[in-house]
Amino acid sequence: MRSPKKIPAPSTITGVILFLAVLAVISTPLIDAHQLVILRASDEDARRTSAFESSAKSNPESHPDLFFPLTPGTWWLYRGTVTWSDQQTEKDAHADVTLKMTVEKVIQKPEFTIAVLSGFPRDLDWATGEVAAMPWLLIETSRHEVFFNSLPPDFNYAKLEKDAASLDKFLSEDNLLFRWPLKQGMKFGDAESLRRDDAQYCWVVATQETKKLADIKGLPARSIEVSTLRFTTNPDDTEMELSHGIGILSYQYHHHGTVAETSLTLVEFHPAQPPPATPGAKP
Repeated sequence: MRSPKKIPAPSTITGVILFLAVLAVISTPLIDAHQLVILRASDEDARRTSAFESSAKSNPESHPDLFFPLTPGTWWLYRGTVTWSDQQTEKDAHADVTLKMTVEKVIQKPEFTIAVLSGFPRDLDWATGEVAAMPWLLIETSRHEVFFNSLPPDFNYAKLEKDAASLDKFLSEDNLLFRWPLKQGMKFGDAESLRRDDAQYCWVVATQETKKLADIKGLPARSIEVSTLRFTTNPDDTEMELSHGIGILSYQYHHHGTVAETSLTLVEFHPAQPPPATPGAKP
């Protein structure tokens, strides 16, 4: 036989209703406040993402941190001397020279940045005075690999933008100048050269030291880290001083037989300002 069901007293029911009502009033603002914080955080993230994407799309020449400042219009001015053997006098001849290296064009790809340069210190190797600036191709990959290539005067630059396969030959190991961050003892080049015990026929980070910039127009006097990159073969050797954010500080070339020497030092550096980004849409 079942026990009769007990019915709560009216006072008990009233107390429960009042408790639930108070609980609803207290908990509702807390939930709303929590939701409000989440919405504000989401809105702020969306705002930042929108601004970043808008800036990247409106400024196609913006790029991540690069070793060389690759903005069209940036230029470096080098002064120094070239030395050669004068066959008529059978004596060494010297000439004061000036070379200007300029970023003419920049093409941004997903995996690398391509820069067309006018002039490079190597133009003066074996020269007997001033020379015309030659076209060069500098490519820096997302892995911080820097490739340098000379270009023929009739090179079709349209291929750089349209045909990605045409870049393969420019990204060969033979054209790898270095990979940063640089550390003393690092070697760059083809696999066979890297296996040599004499550190020849490949680029080697020979030294690293802190130097104080002085007498370079366009740069404030300050201490910077300088890496010396050296390429030595039986007939000749090449040496460059490099600094991140500036590029080449000095360039030396020496032929071990017939006299042919180039000695250049950076005397002016003028980085161009990147084009202003178009403001993103207001949130």
